[in-house]
Amino acid sequence: MADPEKTRRAYHHGNLHQALLDAAAALVAERGPEGFSMLDAARACGVSASAPYKHFTDKAALLAELATLGGEKLHQRMAAAWDGGQPEPPKAFLRLGHAYLAFAREEPGYYLALFRPGAAPAEAPDPRTSPLGQALASFGVAGGAAGTLALQIWALSHGLASLERSGQLPLPAEDLIDSGVARLLRGLGTERPAG
Repeated sequence: MADPEKTRRAYHHGNLHQALLDAAAALVAERGPEGFSMLDAARACGVSASAPYKHFTDKAALLAELATLGGEKLHQRMAAAWDGGQPEPPKAFLRLGHAYLAFAREEPGYYLALFRPGAAPAEAPDPRTSPLGQALASFGVAGGAAGTLALQIWALSHGLASLERSGQLPLPAEDLIDSGVARLLRGLGTERPAG
């Protein structure tokens, strides 16, 4: 849960908006998107029950902004993992799956807000602009095929991350990502990267 002293300090320095986002991320990680109230977020920040409403119309608005930020954070991680396909695309491709798993583990509040039930459906990775789309393009996959394949890869990564979060994954998620990516790369006519 959010450190009340830290969020109080953030508020007293004039940044209640960010303090509320930080508190919400911690609360979502601990209790899930439906497991907290605006009052809980206010308490975590050490402010009155009405103070959050000066920044967010309601809890749905707070969660929506948290999800938007989560999408940005995930995109940044994926872009850093792809790193222009360096040192070689197959190795960089593997890093994409690991980055997705790491985001789900290390930023659970953002991850759960981004993919919460009832939220607007997340957009499929755009094969022209997303790191995953760029990775597929490096293997010569473009157009509608890239969109379909990106959606399948996203479903695999998301499914593994979600199963791991719920404790229902019998094997290490990294091993399953690596073997799944290796099969995919073989299907695209490349070899599995060494190491």
